[in-house]
Amino acid sequence: MKRTSIKKWILGIVLLLLIISIGSCIRINSKINQHQGAKTELVDSSIFNSINSPLAITNVNVLSTDCTKMLDSLTVLIKEGKIVSIEKEIKVTDEYTSIDGSGKYLIPGLIDTHVHLKKSKNDLLLYLANGVTTVGEMFGDESHLEWRQQVEKGSLSPNLYVATRKLGSEKGVMPKIRSWFGAPKTYRTERKARRAVRKFKKQGYDAIKLTNLESKIYNAIVDEANKQNIPAIGHLGPDVGLEGLYKSGQSQLTHIEEIVKNTMNDFGIVYSNKTEEYLKYLEKNADSIAIKIKDNHIVVSSTIWLVESFPKQKLELDSFIKTIPLEYANPGIVEGSSITRGWTPGNNYYENLDAKNDPELYKRVKIYWDTYVKAHHIMTKALIKHNATVVAGTDANVACAIPGFSLHEELVCLHKVGLSTSGVLQATTMHAGEWMQRDIGKIKVDYKADLLLLKKNPLENIGNTRTIEAVITNGKLLGRPTLDKMLESVEQANNRSRKISIDRYIN
Repeated sequence: MKRTSIKKWILGIVLLLLIISIGSCIRINSKINQHQGAKTELVDSSIFNSINSPLAITNVNVLSTDCTKMLDSLTVLIKEGKIVSIEKEIKVTDEYTSIDGSGKYLIPGLIDTHVHLKKSKNDLLLYLANGVTTVGEMFGDESHLEWRQQVEKGSLSPNLYVATRKLGSEKGVMPKIRSWFGAPKTYRTERKARRAVRKFKKQGYDAIKLTNLESKIYNAIVDEANKQNIPAIGHLGPDVGLEGLYKSGQSQLTHIEEIVKNTMNDFGIVYSNKTEEYLKYLEKNADSIAIKIKDNHIVVSSTIWLVESFPKQKLELDSFIKTIPLEYANPGIVEGSSITRGWTPGNNYYENLDAKNDPELYKRVKIYWDTYVKAHHIMTKALIKHNATVVAGTDANVACAIPGFSLHEELVCLHKVGLSTSGVLQATTMHAGEWMQRDIGKIKVDYKADLLLLKKNPLENIGNTRTIEAVITNGKLLGRPTLDKMLESVEQANNRSRKISIDRYIN
């Protein structure tokens, strides 16, 4: 009798623990979905008007395929989502809807090579409204593959390049548990890592995303990715380092920051009193690093604006957050949740609250992060000097980098750090399209009709990429009134979904 009671008690405890575990998992998933933007009201994209007939853009200035000059008074014909003709003298038949391009400038649609869509589907409209017609999703999952299929079937969206979630090799139980909730997927053997690459290739991902990996797992993943003809891209951990990168076969670094972090690791700990010494070390080595990056055909995504924001987010968040169009950012991502931080003061995962009340700490933190920014400028200048391929990326939806808007900020940063206006345009069109191995990023016959019609010439001022009169995506024309309606609709949906007012952060 006693044994039966004990068994019942044990069974009851096991069932109770199981129920608690299931409930905890459900709650955690709910909070993660909230923070990833899944609970924000979804805008119905079918309400936006577009011209879907064949298009003729007449008498327009067209950016040359190498992005170095404007070719004047051309007519561009678009049919079935492709550019079919670019001519000086051409007869436009009645099947085409004519758009007068007089005094306007036609450039390829912009490409952001590093974004995080999360579960924030309204962001697709933000990208289009800002002239971004292709994005590289750098932490993809099955939902993003479904979104990509919808784009291929004609849904209103930028084109999607979808990399896998990050692949890591951390030891222990906790990394494994965290991976169940969307953290990097961990692999502890070369066999399992190679099998994962083959699985992701079969699922249809465009690239394998790397994170901080042990050398043997890193080499196995990159080697298998090359065998499967799928790019290995992403981060670069200290166990591999720059010397391990050069001959590895990794085809892209997702941040210039990956180079800087590894130079810091090679130098040693960069305390605030060693910053000048570190910068001299970097200046001495930056050229040779850039040459090796170039010689080994490694593409580097920029994300300079985000790095430049770090000192401001660390120490001046109250004023900095008022400089960004926060009303368009998904409120779930901005607000965070009980298990994740968001973007606002007091709840921002970059903000250093301790430094606000400690002048000495404030000084040390500022010296360090200002040095961090200077290091990125030094490294970027070296990459530019030696003609390494830099493509524009923003890390959109990482703190305060707002989808679509942040790319225009990134282009200005790239120009300030040394890229010519034509070089910046190459970074966000031609070079980005070539890296993605797609027929995008050039105004060229048989390329996809992803284009921007601008009021002002971006070769004269890179800020003119913001002067968008119309966006053409997959051959569909979206005029300025439609683009404005997209922005308004996303803002309204965000406002109806907010749990926390952002009025005090809006100028």
